[in-house]
Formats: sequence, C-alpha cells, structure tokens
Amino acid sequence: MSEVSTVSEKKITRMDLFKAWWKWTLAVEVPVSFDRMQALAFSYSLNKILQKIYKDDPDELQESMKRHVQMFNTNCDWGSVIHGIIISLEEQRAMGNEEVTPEMMESLKIGLMGPLAGIGDSVDQGIVATIPLAIFVPMALEGSVLAAFIPGLIYLAWSYGWSWFLFNKGYSLGRNSVMTILQSGAIKKVIDIASIVGLFMIGCLSAAYVKFETILEFVSKTETVSVQEILNGMLPNLLPFCLVMAMYFYIIKKGPKYLNIIFVTMALAILLTFLGII
Repeated sequence: MSEVSTVSEKKITRMDLFKAWWKWTLAVEVPVSFDRMQALAFSYSLNKILQKIYKDDPDELQESMKRHVQMFNTNCDWGSVIHGIIISLEEQRAMGNEEVTPEMMESLKIGLMGPLAGIGDSVDQGIVATIPLAIFVPMALEGSVLAAFIPGLIYLAWSYGWSWFLFNKGYSLGRNSVMTILQSGAIKKVIDIASIVGLFMIGCLSAAYVKFETILEFVSKTETVSVQEILNGMLPNLLPFCLVMAMYFYIIKKGPKYLNIIFVTMALAILLTFLGII
C-alpha cells in the first residue's frame, strides 16, 4: 500500500484524538486496580476510536477491546505517546496492514511503559514540581497569595500541554520514532540529568524549610556563647542536614515506614524541648 493511499484512507481525525486524550486525562487515576492498574482508563480512552475504525468488523472490535484491558501502568503525561502509537497501529491494522499484529501492539505497550514512566517521573517530580516550589513558596510565605497558586498552575499547564503534544506525536510519527529515541540512549541521559537536578532541588528545599536549631548557650563571666552560632560558623544548616540524612538512612535500612519516622520525630522534638536543647 502506497503512502498516498494510506493517508487518504485514514479514518482518525484530530477531534477523535482530542476526545481520546481528554478521556485519558480525566480517567487515568479513577479505575486503577492492583491487577490492571491504568488499563481500564487506557481502554476507555480508545473505545470510540476502536468502534469507528472497526465498525464493519465486530469480531476485530471485540478482540481490540479485550487486548487493551490488559495490565498497563506508566507516567500519566509521558505515557500518552503510547496511546498515539497504538491508535496509529490499530488504524493501520483496520486498513489491512498484516504486519501489525496484536502481539506487536502488546509488546510495544509493555516495552515502552517502563522507560516512559522512568523518565516521566524523574522530570515531572524532579524538575517541574520542585523548581517552581523553590521559587514561589518563599514568596507565598512572605504573604503573596498569587505565589501560592503559581506552582500548581505551572504543573497543570506542563502536564496537559506536554501530554497532548506527545499524544499527537505518537500518532503522527508512529512507533519508529520512539524506538529510535529509546535505542539512542537519550532517555537515560535525560533521566540522569533530571535525577541530579531533582536531588539538588530536594537539598535546597530541605535547607530552606526544615527548621531545626538549638538554643543551648554557654555562659561565662564575660560572655555568652551560642552553640547554634558555632554550628552556623562550621556549616550553615548543619542540624537540618543531619536530621534529613538520618531520615534518609532510616528509609534505606528499614524501608519507607513513614509513620515510625513521624512518631519518632515528634517524640524527640518533645523530649529535646523539655530538656531545653531546642
């Protein structure tokens, strides 16, 4: 089949893509279950498109519905490219392309959802979510009401805009472009950069918002020496750093037992306050 005839027989419109994308963004976290995760939302976003392209083949429509309720889980925004790819492949299959098989589509979904989740979570949580917080939270603490909402608005604009862009790119470019990116190692580089920036921003946020100081003083006949001033002269924010690292090593050794961390922190705070240390 020539490229010209393939384009002329396309059945999916831009509005179809928009409706599918919008349904995905609305439903992605609603029907999550342990055995299927986001699969029901994935199938829900594609159902009208599948009904359109397979309207003359009810058996194939039924099979397509079945294959897209299998387990699926990835980053909500970056994973949108998978939807576009699958829609493109389903359309090609409906037009008679025998190279597009159910096994190929399932393998693509399984193969892409992991790497896209890795890069998506790293970039979204390590950069997009943290940098605006570091910039605007101090403004909000100073009394700016608008600054309190700006990080959320930035994240929403990024999330919806990038998700829609990838959804379209997945459909227009097909599977080859994504596979080329995966094989080039570009994703690993982005993940490494995002991880470094994310750690840097977490350190900045910890230093800015973890408050842990001592009120201990040494009093002599001639002067009063503050222990906190000595610590600040050695290394600013030394106590917050020690507290954060203690929590970090606890999580590494014992696992994410956050309730234990909360209770121990509260107990130590009460004890140290009673002893006049903090």
